[in-house]
Amino acid sequence: MESKKTITVNIVNRDYPPYKGITGESAAELAKYLLEAGFQVNIIHTDAPFWGVNDSIPTGNIFKVKTLYYGKNKLLRLFANLLSGYFLIKKSKKIPCDVTIVMTDPSLINMWASLLLKKGKWILWAMDLYPESFAAGKLISENNYLYEKLYQLTVKNAPRHIISLGPLQMIHLQNRYNRSVSNFSSLPCGIYEAKESADSESPRWANDTTKICLGYCGNLGAAHSLEFLYAIADHLDIKKFKMVISVYGLKAETLKHYVQGKSGVELIPPVKREHLKYIDIHLASLLPQWTHISVPSKTVSSVCAGSAFLYYGEEDSDNWFLLKDAGWLIPYGENIEKEVIRFLQQFDGKDLEQKKEAAQKIAKKLTADKIQAFREIATNIQHQALE
Repeated sequence: MESKKTITVNIVNRDYPPYKGITGESAAELAKYLLEAGFQVNIIHTDAPFWGVNDSIPTGNIFKVKTLYYGKNKLLRLFANLLSGYFLIKKSKKIPCDVTIVMTDPSLINMWASLLLKKGKWILWAMDLYPESFAAGKLISENNYLYEKLYQLTVKNAPRHIISLGPLQMIHLQNRYNRSVSNFSSLPCGIYEAKESADSESPRWANDTTKICLGYCGNLGAAHSLEFLYAIADHLDIKKFKMVISVYGLKAETLKHYVQGKSGVELIPPVKREHLKYIDIHLASLLPQWTHISVPSKTVSSVCAGSAFLYYGEEDSDNWFLLKDAGWLIPYGENIEKEVIRFLQQFDGKDLEQKKEAAQKIAKKLTADKIQAFREIATNIQHQALE
């Protein structure tokens, strides 16, 4: 009797464990699931470290592509990312597989996938979207000929299946591809199961439990609002609140300089995942032009930690749609300073406990939804491989 053929999947992304990076962690989770389900998995990623290394153990057969540049010059990085995407897809094409999963990191790798991969044999895993991010970041106008050309190239060869960061981004992507893609899975980034660490000692910054801890942890990039964080730092009632900040990214140094010396505000080292729970209210924002283009994973992770969140952005966004029972919303367009003052003055500790209880329920649902999304992806891979 002829043995059943093992289905092979290539996952293509810029970063992968042991290098840090939430997209790489997500890729590793799916790779582990597919391996345990009996698939063969190849990982094609760059050799550039993304914010150092972590303790994650890489799984799958690893293939690396050399990075040309990972410095701070924006133009050089943009050009290097464009070439990296091309080399990653070219490398993947040389490694035999049944289906290729392409994440949207580095920028415009989805364009190379559209141009170079076989029709109907690839899956798009959407993180930040390109070239839309270029327009949202005001690097180029949507009416520019180059932008329009890049957009056309990215949708030329539609993927068979799309993995989105949420149901609202899914609708955005359905419109992007003129509803020519029928298979979609919603898989928010940043989902994890909170577990008690063997090291139960709380971090130093969490020792004062008499105050409500507000915190911003993670990337502070072009998509996020400095004014929101300024307003909180400026109007903090230090008898009631404290604020911790651990940031990197485009706007990080600007924020650090602004809050330096402000009473009740503390700059802290990178926060371990098991320490996110010590922040009572995580702060998150998304500027309106980035809605559906980016879905911050930090909000998802904060809810999975059992914490509440305060979100400054549009109501019509996946962060609010999926997580609203665990948070408060300051709608974009309101007088941000006035609304922050109102929130801080009217804050009720009893309401906080209700939000934290809701966070735990949402976290359980997110974990179940993630497993369901993995099953859908595995099933779709099988169907593609058999065609």
